Amino acid sequence: MAEPRKLFDLSFLEEHYPSFDPAHATPDPMVRRVVVIRSEKGDALFEQTDYGHPGRFNDWSPRGIAPALQPRADELREICEQIGSLLG
Repeated sequence: MAEPRKLFDLSFLEEHYPSFDPAHATPDPMVRRVVVIRSEKGDALFEQTDYGHPGRFNDWSPRGIAPALQPRADELREICEQIGSLLG
């Protein structure tokens, strides 16, 4: 039997910032979500916030994608979308 091999890791982080926090300086609280996908070909990091309209999230934005993964950016963003939909 072949030994299992890790093909990728995925992490999800959600941060909550209070009103007028230095991270955003707006009168409303802000939520920031980060997804990191790590693979043998490199890492991809995406971010999503509700900056500017509390409770309604902006689209996922890439914040760093390894060159080998860049052709798959749309598929990686879709993974983020699916994770976000699980959270409601």
